[in-house]
Amino acid sequence: MIGRMVWGSVRQRSGRSALLLGGYALGVGVTIVLLSVGHAMVDQAQDRRLLGGGDLIVLPEGIDLETLRTGGASSMYFAVDQARLLHREVLGGSRFDDRIAAAAPWIEDELVYLETDSGLVPASAAGTIPGLAASLGAAPDLVEGGWADVDADRRWRDPTAFELYASLDAMHLPTGAAAADTTWAEWHYFNVLLPDSGWLYLTYMVVGDVPDGRWGGRMLATRVTPTGVDRAYSADFDPADVAFAEGRPDLAIGASSVALEADGAYRLVARIPGGEGDAGLSVDLLVREGGRRYLPPVEIGAADFASGYTVPLLDGRATGRICEGRRCVDLDRAQAYHDHNWGTWSRVTWDWGQATLGRYSVLYGGVARGGAETEGAAQEPPDAPGVDPAEPHRAGSFLYLADEHGFAGVFSIREIATRWPGAPGVGSPSDILVRAVNGADSLALRVTVGHARATSVPVAAAAGSALFHQMRGTARLTGRLGAAEVEAAGEGFFETWTRGRPQ
Repeated sequence: MIGRMVWGSVRQRSGRSALLLGGYALGVGVTIVLLSVGHAMVDQAQDRRLLGGGDLIVLPEGIDLETLRTGGASSMYFAVDQARLLHREVLGGSRFDDRIAAAAPWIEDELVYLETDSGLVPASAAGTIPGLAASLGAAPDLVEGGWADVDADRRWRDPTAFELYASLDAMHLPTGAAAADTTWAEWHYFNVLLPDSGWLYLTYMVVGDVPDGRWGGRMLATRVTPTGVDRAYSADFDPADVAFAEGRPDLAIGASSVALEADGAYRLVARIPGGEGDAGLSVDLLVREGGRRYLPPVEIGAADFASGYTVPLLDGRATGRICEGRRCVDLDRAQAYHDHNWGTWSRVTWDWGQATLGRYSVLYGGVARGGAETEGAAQEPPDAPGVDPAEPHRAGSFLYLADEHGFAGVFSIREIATRWPGAPGVGSPSDILVRAVNGADSLALRVTVGHARATSVPVAAAAGSALFHQMRGTARLTGRLGAAEVEAAGEGFFETWTRGRPQ
C-alpha cells in the first residue's frame, strides 16, 4: 500500500520528487566526503613522516595541527613561547629522559620573500636543526650540498654556561614609547645569605635621561645582621662613570662592576662609601649556579608601561669576601640569588618573592602601574581580620617552580593575601599567602615574615608616599603537581608595596 502511494506521488509530482531525492543524495554525499577527509586526517596525524618524525607534537597555543600543516595564513604568526626553555629543560632535559629519546624544533611552511632581478617572489620555507632532526629519523634525502649544524644551531640546543647566561642576562636600550620615558631604569640584583651573619641585598642600577642618552648609575646595598639590625649603603654616579653595552650582561658603575666570566660565573665587585667616619662596604664575590634553575627573559608590563624580568640564578652559590670597614666575612658557596629588571618605573609597584624549599625553588611576582593606589594584591574577604580589603588583584601575576630537573611549571596566581600584625597597612606584613593554579595543578605558598625593612618612596602628590617592604621569612609550599603531592619548607626573600609612611 505504502509503495503504491510513493510511486503514485512520483508519477504525479515527478519534478518535486527528483528535487527531494537530489537533496537527500547531496547531503549523504557531503557526509561521506567529510568522513573520508576526517579519516584521512587521522591517518596523516598518525604518520610520523608527515610530522617531522616525532611521536609527540608541541603546538603553539590556539592553533591546530592541520592549520600548521596546510599553511593557513594565520599560521605564519604563531610561535611556541619560550621554545628554548621547553626544549632544553623539558623535552631535551633529564625529567623525561626515560621516555623522550630525541626532540627537535620545526618551522613548517613559513611565508618568505626572495629578492630577485624581477622583484620579490613569495616562497614557502621550512627549517629545523639538522642534528636534532636526524636524531628523529627525519633528515631529508640530500640531492646535492651539505646539511649539518652550524654554530648558531649548537648555541640553541646546547649552549655553554657563558652563552646561556649571556643570552639570559643582556642589558637593554629602551625602544618605542619607552625611549622617550625618563623613568627608564635597569638593574642587576643579588641577595646572598651570610652563614651566621645575616644576609646582603646588592643592586647595580642604571638610570638616566633617556631622550638625551645620558645614563647615570646607582649602587645600593643593605646588610642585615642575624638579629635583624640593618645598615643601608648607597651612592650615585655620573654618566662618565657608567659603562655597559646592549646585549651583554657586563656593567660597570664607578669602581663597582658585574662581569660574566668565561665559565659562566658572575664576578661581583662593589665599592660603596659609607657616611662620615664609616669606611663603607666592600664586596668581592664569585657567584655561580648551584643548580641549572633559571627563568628566561619575559615581558611582564602592560600597554602603558614597559617591564621586563629574568632570573639567571634561582639557585646560586657565592664564594669570596664581604667587608664593612675592617669587619669581613668570608663565604664558601653561600646561597645566592640573582635577577635582572628593566623598564619604565613611573608609579609602578610589584609583589615579588623567591624561596629555596628543599628540592624546589619557587618564584612569584607581578607588577602594576598606578603608584600607591594600586599596590598590593588580591586579599582575603573584606571581613577577614588583619587584611586590607582595598588592595586590588594584580593582573598577569605568575608563580614559577623549578626542581632538580630545572623548569617544573608556571602557574597563574589567583590570590596574594597579606596579613598585618595590627591594622591593615600599619607597620610591615606578618604573613603572606599565595595561591596559584595551572589546569588541575594547584600550589599554595605560605610565608611567615621574620624580618622586614620598610622604605618610604615619594609618589604623585595626590597619593603622598608609598612604602616599599623588603622581607625575609620562612615559607611552606603545599599542593598538587601532576599525580604527586607537593610539600616543602625553607627560607626566602619577599617584597611588596603599601600606602603610608614607616611606623
